[in-house]
Amino acid sequence: MLMPAAVLIVMVLGAIAVDLTAVRLGQRELIAAAGDAANDAVTVGLDEGALRAGQGYRIDPDRAGDAVLDTLAAKGILHDLAEPPTVIVSGTDTVEVRLARRVPHIFARALPGGPHDELVRATVTARVEQR
Repeated sequence: MLMPAAVLIVMVLGAIAVDLTAVRLGQRELIAAAGDAANDAVTVGLDEGALRAGQGYRIDPDRAGDAVLDTLAAKGILHDLAEPPTVIVSGTDTVEVRLARRVPHIFARALPGGPHDELVRATVTARVEQR
């Protein structure tokens, strides 16, 4: 009688490990997407008018926001986000992108009262380094 209980315990622990791994993978994917979006925002978000007028490198907040949306749409995750992306332009050369997404559990949702998904967040900052 002890053996079936031990097998059940091992299976439950394995299911927990798989669910936690899936959530962590979802968070890493979100971090990578936020990083790509932030990098695109500091390059595509360049205020060309200010640069041509001799005012140096400046980020246009509207262009940076559009670049973030375009990048997330190209990656196919824009509509999977739990809330709209937050784009914060600091100073003249820094963009911060904040994302939130729900990552579904694989096994926990089969348990009564178990969570169906988990909210993960990612915050990435990109800064222009002029050479």
